[in-house]
Amino acid sequence: MGKSSLFNRILGRRAAVVSDREGVTRDRHYQTAEYAGTTFTVVDTGGFLPDDTVDVLAANVREQIFAAIKEADLVLFMVDVRVGITKLDDLFARMIRKLDKQVILVANKSEIPEERSESWEFFPLGLGQPRTISALTGYACLSLLDEVVSLLPKKGELPAEEVRPIRFAILGRPNAGKSTLLNKLLGKDRVVVSDIPGTTRDSIDCTFMADGEKFVVTDTAGLRKKARVEDEVEVFSNMRTEESIRRSDLSLLVIDATLGLGEQDFRIIQDIRQAGKGLIIILNKWDVLPDKTEKSFDHIIKDMREREPMLEFVPTFSISAKEGLRVHRIIQEIRSVYANCRRVLGRDHLAKAFADACEKNPHPAHQGRLVRLTRACQIMIEPPVIDIETRKPEAVDEAYKRYLLKYFFEEFHLDGAPLRLNFDSKLILRKDEDLEQFTLATSSIPTGVDSDRNLGRKDRQR
Repeated sequence: MGKSSLFNRILGRRAAVVSDREGVTRDRHYQTAEYAGTTFTVVDTGGFLPDDTVDVLAANVREQIFAAIKEADLVLFMVDVRVGITKLDDLFARMIRKLDKQVILVANKSEIPEERSESWEFFPLGLGQPRTISALTGYACLSLLDEVVSLLPKKGELPAEEVRPIRFAILGRPNAGKSTLLNKLLGKDRVVVSDIPGTTRDSIDCTFMADGEKFVVTDTAGLRKKARVEDEVEVFSNMRTEESIRRSDLSLLVIDATLGLGEQDFRIIQDIRQAGKGLIIILNKWDVLPDKTEKSFDHIIKDMREREPMLEFVPTFSISAKEGLRVHRIIQEIRSVYANCRRVLGRDHLAKAFADACEKNPHPAHQGRLVRLTRACQIMIEPPVIDIETRKPEAVDEAYKRYLLKYFFEEFHLDGAPLRLNFDSKLILRKDEDLEQFTLATSSIPTGVDSDRNLGRKDRQR
């Protein structure tokens, strides 16, 4: 039909997965758009399917469609000008007319004049004159947007300065329980939930308030190994998920506790850390973990950290998204990790910690020569980056880098933050005041500094 193509056309970027295959979009996909000085929210929905369809998720998708329509000020009803009126078009139009909503009938795929002349066939739908467009080529889309903006209710002036929300993404393998967790956090069925892996194809943004604070959460498609991504829908879903990591301040990695931490989970962790984002690990489905004992959590954590020592610094706890067990802890942990990602460590405090670390465990000789690390200074937040001065950066031992990382994590309590060390022959100096100004920025600061692979420290179960 082309709904997602029009969605992307309005936004001016590819925010939704587009495919010739029907049923790719299933959830409500919210994005903020701006046109002619007007900012508004546009929602992409799944395709309407009847009760007797073979698609087992059809009822869930219909619920999402009508939930979106109920809260919308304006509905764009899209039809295919090449196909004409279908039974589904007629059924859906009758349902829409009962809802007393402003509706614009959009006849898509009108690339050539002959097709535009066929739009009169849609008058029997009772939704007024069709607007012929081509979401693919952009034909008449600007005229459509002019009409959309004119019909939207005029909002009051926004505050000159709005507090930046905390953005986090929910990541994990297919069927780990990401959408169930999102619905539990929001307190309503916002996305389609199913035991069928791959139900979520897009990255879905949702805004909500918790204790007076604004959050934006992104539910993502389950990331699969690239070798197993076989069609264009999954390729773009993976790309969208990777983009969601970059746009977020931190990520929740949801792991099916009954399956444990897999190789794909490790790859997701590496993607998150390379992007310089905070991380929280959640062991979901704790209510159905077989042969569970009081020591089950400790055994799982020990196994995880033996395989990847960096996880010692990552907040990890068990939940049941379905039952709501310990879900209340998530917002608290998000606030804590977000604050750690933006921490200004303090120039004097860092200098003393660095001197103590070097005194307790001096750098070993390299090829018979002394390697001296002279000074350290924090140069960045989001992610926090510490610059360390040494005459020969290439001679710094990898094990010593891990030692310093562990020392700094323990000294500054940076759980969940992607702390990075940068070794330079000439130190970059930054004042605490300069770094504090960065915390007021509305977007994260990109950095090319590589993260170290191994960290270390204990976490706790609640």
